[in-house]
Amino acid sequence: MLGRDLAAAFERGGWEVVGLDIAELDLTDPSAVARMAAGEFGEASWCVNCAAYTAVDHAESDPDAALRINALAPSYIAQACIAGGMKLLHVSTDFVFDGISDEPYSEEAPTHPLGVYGQTKMQGEEAVLQAGGRAIVVRTAWLYGPHGKCFPKSILNGWLGGRRLRVVADQFGNPTYTAELARVLVQLVELDPPGAIYHASGSETMSWHAFAQTALTTYAELHGTELVPEIEPIRTEDWPTPARRPRYSALSFAKCASLGIAPMRPTRECLREFWSRLPEPA
Repeated sequence: MLGRDLAAAFERGGWEVVGLDIAELDLTDPSAVARMAAGEFGEASWCVNCAAYTAVDHAESDPDAALRINALAPSYIAQACIAGGMKLLHVSTDFVFDGISDEPYSEEAPTHPLGVYGQTKMQGEEAVLQAGGRAIVVRTAWLYGPHGKCFPKSILNGWLGGRRLRVVADQFGNPTYTAELARVLVQLVELDPPGAIYHASGSETMSWHAFAQTALTTYAELHGTELVPEIEPIRTEDWPTPARRPRYSALSFAKCASLGIAPMRPTRECLREFWSRLPEPA
């Protein structure tokens, strides 16, 4: 979902991009990852890792797979980048936090993941930063985009399918559009700041319920449909899941802003572009 928008953004910026998916490179195989260092995929100045095990609930019952993809694979990539003389940008998540804060998390805030997904992503961050190379870790949140599954598509499909819509209203974060995140990541690479953790997520904090309502409203506006359903707000305990989720995981953009990077566009503007990029029916 992110990789395709990111590759396009780099290409628009004049970069030559080699995009690798699982068919070309199994990141959980250290011998396969070492092929990057040998230049098998071309001589590169940067490696950007967008791969992750993102099935938050499934990770609770399949922790080994989450560990291999979210923690071990980044360590292999970091080592290959050092051996091949490449800089690394690794994408991480807001789920490294426990959500007890009432203000956006800074990069220096203590981590305390609530589940396997967040724990393994935190381990991946640590592996990348402790490897000793030039690495940037970028935490993002609530990602949605036209390529692959995402929350707005699921809500729309539920509405079009005539299902009753009930969405949690007491979890808060930053919906992040892949095209906007791609812009920020390209700017970070071009600025080449010191290796560290950076936060890059959407400019507005809202609940999942508000995000769902905004998504359907913007879809209706784009397609000239006046009828927009009222989505029932529910509590977290009304929608039990195997994995615990942070109540509040908004991320501060201040560190990126201090580098001269503009915040992401408003959510409604991003959603209108997102919907316009989807084929019909969604």
